[in-house]
Amino acid sequence: MNSELKKFIQKPATGSGLTVAAGISFFFNLMCLPLVGRAGSHSPNADKNQLAFLGVLGLTFLLAALATWVKMLRRKDDKSPLPLWSLALCAVCAIIFVLQLTGLLAV
Repeated sequence: MNSELKKFIQKPATGSGLTVAAGISFFFNLMCLPLVGRAGSHSPNADKNQLAFLGVLGLTFLLAALATWVKMLRRKDDKSPLPLWSLALCAVCAIIFVLQLTGLLAV
């Protein structure tokens, strides 16, 4: 890995910034939840609503996974704590994805 990239990843602000970005994206995802709920699933644009929701969910998962990866790389060197919030957000995104694919969000 490039030394400049490694220095950037080793900064605590990098992982924290990615975690905050993932959290903000998750809250935006929660605001988009009605798009795939009862009212959104019966609208004429239901397929576009699902695509938009899955796009935001994918972005949230990507940010949370990047935050987890960066923090785990830093953890190898300085024994920093386990990134529980980032891991939990990855798990919640995976659960929401499974619920969306099974149709349980559109009850």
